[in-house]
Amino acid sequence: MDNRIKYVLAISAAGAFMMSAYLYPAETFITFTVGWLFFIPAAFIVYMVYGFMDYMKERKNRIMISVKPSEAVRALARREAELKNEKEMLFEELRRRG
Repeated sequence: MDNRIKYVLAISAAGAFMMSAYLYPAETFITFTVGWLFFIPAAFIVYMVYGFMDYMKERKNRIMISVKPSEAVRALARREAELKNEKEMLFEELRRRG
């Protein structure tokens, strides 16, 4: 039943717009243009604000889990640091030669 009301309202609005376009073409075009220029950005802003508020509301209910790094992850991090240092030393050596 809820959809039927929406369809009837949409058809009524479309019919009213078509009738006004037939009776007042210039004014209807101006109204459509102004509506397009202002209604679409306003609807976008309202949609973004609503989405942000919904996101902030859901964020309160999240569970944060922190995982301590294992020994393997620490070993990988150490190896990456060693490789970075070797790379910097090679660049320094190349700069001195060139």
